[in-house]
Amino acid sequence: MMRIFTKTFTEPHTQQRSLAHHRWIARANPDVRIPQVVHIHPTAIDFEHLDGHHGTPDDLLTLADLLGHQHTTAHTHDLHAARLNTPHTSADLTSHDHTNNDVTIADFADSRRERLHRLLATGTVPAPLLTPGAIDDWLEQAATMPAAFYKDANPRNFLITDTTVAVIDFDSLTLAPFGYDLAKIIVTIAMTAGPLPEDTIRRTVAAYNRHPEQRGLPGCSWREFAAWCEFHHILTTPHHGTNGYRYSWHAIRPTWTTDILRNSDKESAP
Repeated sequence: MMRIFTKTFTEPHTQQRSLAHHRWIARANPDVRIPQVVHIHPTAIDFEHLDGHHGTPDDLLTLADLLGHQHTTAHTHDLHAARLNTPHTSADLTSHDHTNNDVTIADFADSRRERLHRLLATGTVPAPLLTPGAIDDWLEQAATMPAAFYKDANPRNFLITDTTVAVIDFDSLTLAPFGYDLAKIIVTIAMTAGPLPEDTIRRTVAAYNRHPEQRGLPGCSWREFAAWCEFHHILTTPHHGTNGYRYSWHAIRPTWTTDILRNSDKESAP
């Protein structure tokens, strides 16, 4: 008998959004393990229960390889037509019952700009490396980058065994540049487990970038990676002390990220 995990939602529309995200991930990455939907309730979803442990520093290369594959495959099959500053509607071309299973994925900038500015204005973000003006500059630059996606790649949203990695939790899904969700997993694993060796970060980014680079895509530069880490530092600060986040990124970030963001002519990590 299949074991069940029941995810509850406060509102029907959040449940429907999560279902739509699940549908899109299943279409965009059909070879990636995700839990089956077993039953849909008015404000809950019964998912197939999957075993595994959540992400740790030892899993970073595996997770980076998975994310690079997911993002590159999704870009190749669907998101090559997307523009990061515009919501993208993905049509379900496999439906044969005339059911409208189209999914609209939120754009990158509008879902973040106000929150980033608001959090910086509170003065509660410790030692941010980006000003509101720099945030706007990065969002403007991102609008010209190839589209991948963000699905909140924190360590709790993966279940890992010796043979498989399953992706779980479909509440969040937006367009994002290549490397943005990679920065999320690195920042949140460091916030959970503590400082990461620079060689681990270097090899993790390389494991991710080999996928887009094999398709002739630019991947994520070191300067972009440093900026996306700062976005996640700002956005994750309110959760410090919860969800296992014991460390603040400002205290454990690699020193070269400060240098690379403060020197516009610097493009590579040491």
